[in-house]
Amino acid sequence: MLIKKNRIWAVAALLGGVIGLSSCLKQNNDVTPPRMNYTAAIINGAYLPSSLDIFNNNGKMNAVGPYKTGSSAPFQDRPGVHTFSFRKTNGIGLDSVTQQFDSTKFYTIITYNDAAKNFVARYQEESFAGLSNSKVNFRFLNLSPNVGPVDLYINKKKVASNQAFSPVAPWNADDPYSGLVEYYITLPGETTPLVKGTSRQDASSTQVPFQAGYAYTIYLAGAKDSTGDNKLQLCYLSHTSSL
Repeated sequence: MLIKKNRIWAVAALLGGVIGLSSCLKQNNDVTPPRMNYTAAIINGAYLPSSLDIFNNNGKMNAVGPYKTGSSAPFQDRPGVHTFSFRKTNGIGLDSVTQQFDSTKFYTIITYNDAAKNFVARYQEESFAGLSNSKVNFRFLNLSPNVGPVDLYINKKKVASNQAFSPVAPWNADDPYSGLVEYYITLPGETTPLVKGTSRQDASSTQVPFQAGYAYTIYLAGAKDSTGDNKLQLCYLSHTSSL
């Protein structure tokens, strides 16, 4: 387990608020000691539709506006059975996930369009056991169903080859980087970036701080040759820091 595990998701609620996800929990006067929250994240890799609403047990999470293609955010909530439903902004349902969420575990819900353009929401429990304390831990998800296999580069170093469309991927580790880095994808055998990754702090920046000892999901969202909100986007979610 990471040495930094006690900092895993420590800023989850803060990040969720900045991006616009909130659990809309009701307040009450119950003096019973609260149970520890579970921690989770939603990664929206779907491009059809390019905007959606997310509900947690019928409470709308994206309070500040529609959730766009490529968006992601960690959040915390009370344990128990939760239904996450994904709907078009006109209220039409797309897919949902119902699971028991436990405060001792970590979760990710990934949305994407399959090869038939169906909207899919996939739930998975996370395990950070065995990740490196001294290297940068990452996994790469190609969530674009029509772009084909791609190669991932970090600081001009190829770190993943021929990555086909898939909502699951193993964890990898790379040597630490000095300072800020850039990450991008190419088509196999090519060197020109197909799309560059962006920063969570500034969408116009491609400089990011991938730090040793932390875990990152890098993901490709959107559709090839699309423009606007559903264009190809390369983004990341940090599971173990606020950066």
